[in-house]
Amino acid sequence: MIDLINYLINIPWELFGIFLLSILILIFLSEYSYRYDFLEPNHNRKIIHSMVGVAVSFSPFIFLSNIQPLILAVIFLIINLFSYKNNKLKSFHNLNRKTLGTIFFPLAFILIATLFWEYKYNIASSFMILAVSDPLSSLAGENIKKPRKYNIGGDVKSYEGSIIMFLSTFIILYLFSNSIFHQFDTLETFLAITLCCFAITIAEAMSIRGSDNLSVPIAAFFFIEIFNIVYIHNFIIGFSFMTILIAIVLFYFYKKKHLSLDGFLSSTLMAGLILGFGGLKYILPIAIFFVLSSLISKIGPKNLRKSKSGRNVGQVFANGGVGLILCVFNHFYQTELIYYMFLASIAAANSDTWATEFGKLSKTRPKDIISGRSLLRGESGGITFIGLLGAISGSFIIAIIGYLLNMNTFKLIIVFISGFLGSLFDSILGSTLQSRFILMDGKTIKEEKERDSYLYSGLISINNNRVNFLCTLSAPIFFILLYLVA
Repeated sequence: MIDLINYLINIPWELFGIFLLSILILIFLSEYSYRYDFLEPNHNRKIIHSMVGVAVSFSPFIFLSNIQPLILAVIFLIINLFSYKNNKLKSFHNLNRKTLGTIFFPLAFILIATLFWEYKYNIASSFMILAVSDPLSSLAGENIKKPRKYNIGGDVKSYEGSIIMFLSTFIILYLFSNSIFHQFDTLETFLAITLCCFAITIAEAMSIRGSDNLSVPIAAFFFIEIFNIVYIHNFIIGFSFMTILIAIVLFYFYKKKHLSLDGFLSSTLMAGLILGFGGLKYILPIAIFFVLSSLISKIGPKNLRKSKSGRNVGQVFANGGVGLILCVFNHFYQTELIYYMFLASIAAANSDTWATEFGKLSKTRPKDIISGRSLLRGESGGITFIGLLGAISGSFIIAIIGYLLNMNTFKLIIVFISGFLGSLFDSILGSTLQSRFILMDGKTIKEEKERDSYLYSGLISINNNRVNFLCTLSAPIFFILLYLVA
């Protein structure tokens, strides 16, 4: 503690004061411009966004430690949270659309700078893309006459804007290539930049309410790092080929309605990240989970099958998000147990999915896992005997994959148990906390709020995707607890 205090005292705080004063001056000028109508509010906001973004991109080379930039980011975050909640700083928040971009921006920096400060060029190029490419794509979409529009996640984008996003990102990465891809030959550099641009452009295209301020720098940072990983293993061309092949396979599942459009795009990004950071031993279990779960979802009565649009981005992240986080974390902070935690998370997702799909075949109505009362088919919190067999089978399959990959048998037994426990935990949450809505007829119960419905049970903030996410999060925790006890 004393060393930390001495360190903070001896840090040169002059630059911190200059940066803080500059931010406050920019906020003042932005508000002044908005009040006296010097600039159109949206353009005014983009100028501030770009200026702050460029400054942030240079911060790893200006500050020796991440402490001062993080303090600045926290101050900026607090200011924006307070102003958003209390309707202040109207030049930032009083736009023709709802956006949380000024909140996502400092969150992105806090996340990356806290964990990966030593990756200076990754940070610089990622936030330079956010500072330059993102505003340019927006301006292109707004100023081109009759732009061709599309809507993936809920915000309207334009193809012209996405093309500008891709091209400007390509230029920025090319300018940084001597630093971030300095050992690559010409073909390797081209492949790395091109695939990074596709990933970043997809991340921006799927964003809603300003979340590109979070998704763009994170996608840029991690995909840049992936190509440095695969370069070490002389696998750049192989990785590029496999990523394209995975995208083609996922596109097939999209065309067959197993995935929605945002589900296809998010699955492609997730697969690329898992393959790049974890390799085949990580991508194989989650690929088998996806393929088998997609096929098995076609069993049972048609009226109980999943919607024709397929898995969306929320469902993709709910089932694979924890596994992705563990995979990325294991690259930067390698620990043997993390892979088994990853398998436990995928086992829980597979166990829960198979429990639901097998349960459709039950001739008896499901019973509430807590109260034991009879439920309607498909109602949250219900279990059946055949559904439990499906849950056991789903978790067992993932453990078997680990066995075939020559993983430790004893730990795989714990993976199997943890996956099954995660599925049971999902049912418990479904019975207790998951929101359920009842229609005005007083009989029909839905998991999603509809017109003329009201909350019947659970918490309105806990929907099915969040329950599934907690299910996949619980399994790694069960694994650690069981491993420590054993």
